[in-house]
Amino acid sequence: MRTALSRSRIRLAGLFVALLVVAGAVAALASGAPTAAHQARPALALTHRSPATVRGTGFKPNTHVRVVLRASHTVVHRPVTNAQGTFTTTFSMVIDRCSSWSISVTQPGRLPMVLHGAKPQCPPA
Repeated sequence: MRTALSRSRIRLAGLFVALLVVAGAVAALASGAPTAAHQARPALALTHRSPATVRGTGFKPNTHVRVVLRASHTVVHRPVTNAQGTFTTTFSMVIDRCSSWSISVTQPGRLPMVLHGAKPQCPPA
């Protein structure tokens, strides 16, 4: 037979467990751990033309990506993203303002991303 004292202890223990669960959830949110809803979308940028340097952000952390630069010829690099999901890779070619180019990045489990160069800005011949 349970007494009023044992019921209050059970309630107090249950309240303590619930408080610990809430405190853990608040700590996880406050730590800034990225969740699926807060992860950045993948983005690409050509940061330098000489030599051609590509920077990607918002990819899966610590995984290989396949970066393909198509300009006067095609070059493939396979950098690894860091813990924040970013990478930078430098190609040994120069992209001048008269060149048309494209950069594509693929990563397992995601759709490929493509960045196209602007139309050539050269005066007519």
